[in-house]
Amino acid sequence: MKCPKCGAEVKEGLAACSVCFAPLTGEEAERVAKIAKETPQPTPQPRRAAETVPSRGKGGGVIAAILVLILLAAVGGASWYYLIYLRSPQYGAKVFLEAMKAKDYDKIYQACVWTGPLGSFITSGQQLKQGFEMAERLTGQQITFLDSYKIKDVSVNQDRARVKTEVTSRGKSNDLEVVMVKQNDGTWKCDFFATFEPIIEKAMQSMQQRLPGLRLGR
Repeated sequence: MKCPKCGAEVKEGLAACSVCFAPLTGEEAERVAKIAKETPQPTPQPRRAAETVPSRGKGGGVIAAILVLILLAAVGGASWYYLIYLRSPQYGAKVFLEAMKAKDYDKIYQACVWTGPLGSFITSGQQLKQGFEMAERLTGQQITFLDSYKIKDVSVNQDRARVKTEVTSRGKSNDLEVVMVKQNDGTWKCDFFATFEPIIEKAMQSMQQRLPGLRLGR
């Protein structure tokens, strides 16, 4: 049988509930049963699932470590670019070759040091342009510039470097060794005369043949 008060299962013949000790016989038992029927029973509420708390253990530590590594790599890359690459002969050669490719006389002038016979009259980008035009008139040949280039190798000897480059002009590829000179501020510039010395001397010989009275010394 069931206890009329708590609803627990109890043995037949007991005078009182073994759980809540309510009387099971007599007038008192009837009164308790009547009260239990008239009293509404509370509706059991569903148990809520335990809320998930985001873990800040190993996962968070790994993400933080990755972010630190990315930051260090970015700082290292920026340091390498600004402190090393921009002060390398490769970068100086690239600046010169890009200026030649763009046929920008001012940038060519700024990217070079002017030695030999060129140092006596090349003092600006405008004079460099006039020098090219004069050479074309005197030699009867058009001076070609670069269509593309590819730096292949670099060798450095104290304050001078040689940058081996493959250049393409008018569909033809040739090897060009760009001679670089280190400046006092640590940057590198192209020695224009040393780079193109064979071509310049050949052009001078051609000009002297066309104009015997012309004298071009170093």
